[in-house]
Amino acid sequence: MIVFTGDWVKFLGQWKQVVSVNVHMDMFATIDSDGEFQWFGTESPEVFENHISDVQMQIRLQELGL
Repeated sequence: MIVFTGDWVKFLGQWKQVVSVNVHMDMFATIDSDGEFQWFGTESPEVFENHISDVQMQIRLQELGL
């Protein structure tokens, strides 16, 4: 999967925004509840339930009036 900073991934039922990408290690990070980076492999689909671009997320939020 190709993931960019700003994209959104769904992990354990919660949407999280991608805050960093390490292309050399094929990993991306979100921020956990403690403010620390939580790293995931881009080739581990079982880690996340869904993935959408930031543009798509912004459109969805606008459609909801947020």
